[in-house]
Amino acid sequence: MNVFRNFLVAGFGLGLVFMSFNGVFAEGEFSDLEGIRYRENVVRLAEMGVINGYADGTFRPENKVNRAEMIKIVFAYLEEGAESYGGGCFEDVGGEWFAGYVCRAKELGIVSGYEGRFYRPGAEVNMVEALKIVMESFDLPVDGVKEGEKWYIPYMEFAHENDLFSKYGYLPGKSATREEVAFLVDRVGEIQRNESYLYAERNTASLGCGQTTPSSPPTKFTVRGVERSTITVIPRDYIPSEQVAVVFAFHGRTNSNERVRSYYGIEKADFKKAIFIYPAGIQRASGYTWSDGGDAPGNLRDYEFFDVILEEVASKYCVNMDEIYAVGHSLGGWFTNSLACARGDVLKGVASLGGSRTNSSCTGPVAVMQWHNPNDALASFSSGEVARNWFLDQNQCSREAVPVEPAAGSCVLYQGCGDFTPVVWCPHTNDYDSRGQYYTHNWPSFAGKEMLKFFTGLK
Repeated sequence: MNVFRNFLVAGFGLGLVFMSFNGVFAEGEFSDLEGIRYRENVVRLAEMGVINGYADGTFRPENKVNRAEMIKIVFAYLEEGAESYGGGCFEDVGGEWFAGYVCRAKELGIVSGYEGRFYRPGAEVNMVEALKIVMESFDLPVDGVKEGEKWYIPYMEFAHENDLFSKYGYLPGKSATREEVAFLVDRVGEIQRNESYLYAERNTASLGCGQTTPSSPPTKFTVRGVERSTITVIPRDYIPSEQVAVVFAFHGRTNSNERVRSYYGIEKADFKKAIFIYPAGIQRASGYTWSDGGDAPGNLRDYEFFDVILEEVASKYCVNMDEIYAVGHSLGGWFTNSLACARGDVLKGVASLGGSRTNSSCTGPVAVMQWHNPNDALASFSSGEVARNWFLDQNQCSREAVPVEPAAGSCVLYQGCGDFTPVVWCPHTNDYDSRGQYYTHNWPSFAGKEMLKFFTGLK
């Protein structure tokens, strides 16, 4: 079979035009690859002649891929000819440029369409559809669907275990981008060529695994030329070869990290072995802060602080990079909620109490437990509801909810969220603090325990 030399040069949706070239765009001819995550894979597929850029010299890595394009890219990589196949295999597939590829894919059992009648070639391909098409096309040994399991779970699990895409980092219905498809096809091609990759166990170990344990944990970090500090608590029975979780705990505007460590109660919870990190905000006249005035919603000052801490700790200790969590109260709750959007591709779960959120373009879904007292006089309940609704949108949940434990928090679980990213909302009515004083912005004594119980229950 001959490698296809048909490349996308311009257009949108079903108006895409494929033309034949004798060569391909070299890396330097793509003007928009710098800084993208899957640059190496994009360049390799371009050099192979599987994909190409647009007429203006760009690749447009964030553009979405439709279902017709998806089949074409896969078949080009596999050198699977389809020119002799006509259309008519679906009611919406006639004599278009993609008809032969779609009908060949149907014959091979790679696609079945909607209701067995429609292929919807112009529809954006979502992540789990892309996984299925690629894995079926490359004939990878994906496990069958278990009873009661959604059809796409085996594909997500295979992708997760073979370090393609973390199942915690995207929702099934997320549209696949051009760079993600390039990475997926290139990486699966590598897996197929080297069968030792098959059934691989996902490597979640950080660079610190196996390293000599430091004499003392890191507590000083330099961020943007400013020395910052944390309280870093390492498990007493820490072993360099055993992966541990990491839990960040952010304090509010008026209480220091030392103070919240004393009342959060998270270290006493029944939880897996973990490193607990209590960062210290920068103190201003009005109290502690996690951002500067004028910060863009997607680039709050201390997102970088979080990044630096995690990188440093993970380089010195054996961290499970799929087990990164964060909790926070009040302004710390606001920062935790905001971080959950900006670092949704890093955090597995977050829990907050009495916090709102700054919204930005989220990097992925995240499991959420959010507590907020309807009587809160310092952080308005309505701001908490806005944050909750943003989480529901982030995780593509419905507005339908059912009661769940703990009953003391009046908690509900929203329906339709991602399989690994639930949203639990707890409008608790604990109006009195531990001293018996009326304080509706308080952290209930059981809150930390319930938050870590929530983390423990995540898939």
